[in-house]
Amino acid sequence: MITENKKFRYDQIANQLEDSILNDILKVGEKLPSVRLLSKQQHVSPSTIFKAYYQLEAKGLIEARPKSGYYVRFRHAERVAPAVVSATQPNAKAIDTSEIIKELEELRNSESILKLSSAVPSPKLLPIARLNKSIGEAVRTEKNFLLKYTHPQGNPELRRVIAQQLLNWGGNFRAEDLVITAGCMEALNISLMILTQPSDVIAIDELTYFSIHQAVEILGLKAVSIPVTSTGLDIPFLKKAIEQFPIKAGLFVTNFHNPTGVCIPDIQKKELVELMTAKQIPIIEDDIYGELYFGKNRPSTCKFYDTEGWVLYCSSLSKTIAPGYRIGYCQPGRFLEQFAHQKRILSLSTSSLPQAALLNFFQKGRYDFHLRKLRTALHTQALRYSQCILQYFPVGIYFSVPEGGFNFWIEFPKEFDSYELFKAAKDQQIGIAPGQIFSVESNYKNYIRLSFAEPFTEEIEEGIKQLGTLAEKQLALSNYSKEF
Repeated sequence: MITENKKFRYDQIANQLEDSILNDILKVGEKLPSVRLLSKQQHVSPSTIFKAYYQLEAKGLIEARPKSGYYVRFRHAERVAPAVVSATQPNAKAIDTSEIIKELEELRNSESILKLSSAVPSPKLLPIARLNKSIGEAVRTEKNFLLKYTHPQGNPELRRVIAQQLLNWGGNFRAEDLVITAGCMEALNISLMILTQPSDVIAIDELTYFSIHQAVEILGLKAVSIPVTSTGLDIPFLKKAIEQFPIKAGLFVTNFHNPTGVCIPDIQKKELVELMTAKQIPIIEDDIYGELYFGKNRPSTCKFYDTEGWVLYCSSLSKTIAPGYRIGYCQPGRFLEQFAHQKRILSLSTSSLPQAALLNFFQKGRYDFHLRKLRTALHTQALRYSQCILQYFPVGIYFSVPEGGFNFWIEFPKEFDSYELFKAAKDQQIGIAPGQIFSVESNYKNYIRLSFAEPFTEEIEEGIKQLGTLAEKQLALSNYSKEF
């Protein structure tokens, strides 16, 4: 009990100091109270203060100076843009984004590349030994079951524990309300298939994950792009689009949007659901990053406000525990029968072994513990990476530190070409994601998505420094070209 109380106190002290730093109450360069003085002020032992300072140091908020003490080092507000995320001018030269995406996929499988482009958790942050043990136990205890097809909607017991997990944001579902899929993308694809026909019009985020663009194209759909701003989805724009076009469905990433990191406020989610329900237009909700929040409370979902079943809620376990297991799920609301039927046509059922292994992991009570560790690690990494970006990137860039997820969305001056930076970085064995691939019109050429999914190391710092140097050179060339 004493240990838990001390842990609570140093966490509490660290959180108070962190708030003071991020709100500029404690300024950059200011010295913090000595360990001895703060321990007296807080009525705790010096070891408790050391732990609090160590936690802040690990996040890159403070630094220890030999024989001097601890000082604030993090510049949270510097070069962070509160501006609306808006499209840049279309590219002057045509770029085949499918070729860029192919290059990016190749980088994902390279062992030699510094992965600053992948929006998936690093294996270093995953409980690999425990997962391997769960696989072994599943094979031993379910060996006959694993040779059979699972239920078309997925392992009933796994659906039950996932339904329990969804209670975190108020999802009150039964196991039979869910369908297990091969990752979130299969859930999104099936949703589009059952709701639309070729040439139908759908509404999607102006910027979104490139595989969603590809799915829309393959299904022969037409997309109306709805702007994503620093404050969420542009609902007034969506209202006008609904009046102007025969929109059959909307597909939106609601929490810690990829690539921008924006989280739609809960009040906007409610407004979005009310708008679409009144028009009887289904919402396909991609909430794949919802569990990766850094604050005290998980953001809600559109599904939470859905009283009539017009929201098809899609997510997966790929971003939190096991990317390679490809276990996603959908709560299709009033479209459950159509969704389950289409799932049977596509693949009959999802692979038995990864379902059984993850069920075992859940049953051991490890998932919530792992999530807490993962969120803490990602939050710390976000702060350390942002500090490096501010230190090494050119003046004139803008970005915001997200409140969850994996990604920074970094804006360069308008003349900047992120694909040129992508190629230069690739030559130096550094992977980034150029902004063009997240836009249907191949706009946003002066943006990059930079992932902080890998634990911060000296190698990461050196990679960001090198990337900043490459960007500086490219900006210098761009300015020279403008002058002549």
